[in-house]
Amino acid sequence: MERGLKISNKVFVDHRGTFAPLSLTALDKNWIQSNISFNPKKGTFRGLHFQVGEFAQAKLVKVITGCIIDFIVDIRPESDDYMKVYEFLVNPGEELYVPRGYAHGFLTIEENTVVQYLVDNVYSPENEGSIYWKEVPEVLDTMIEYHDGVLNEKEIIISEKDLITKNFNK
Repeated sequence: MERGLKISNKVFVDHRGTFAPLSLTALDKNWIQSNISFNPKKGTFRGLHFQVGEFAQAKLVKVITGCIIDFIVDIRPESDDYMKVYEFLVNPGEELYVPRGYAHGFLTIEENTVVQYLVDNVYSPENEGSIYWKEVPEVLDTMIEYHDGVLNEKEIIISEKDLITKNFNK
């Protein structure tokens, strides 16, 4: 699988709430870790992160509640799509498969957004990388559009680490 794949699953709703299965059999992967990201405020940006070499990771991203705009960037230098950005609107019950060789990040567009993602390899701080979000025109354009044409960076909720990252060389 060369680039991201959006997978839709049924979300079951009744008087108790919701039940949304995570589709593990759709992909031939051995998932080794599950991460949960709770984002109380809309406008939270996480990314664009990746792991390199033998620590590269594929991810299966699922929105539990809320909604995100998900970004994946092809960082494989040998690829015809090198540095191409793919953008997905992901709602509850939908999953996004992010293959190895892609940077990944998302912007929450609703309050109290919960995102679960599975990874198929261990995390290695020494092999972690990040792309500075403002250096990717498609991501920046989407952020400006999301903020009604005027991006006030003080409105974006982002980690200090992601604000200063400059460790990706195209």
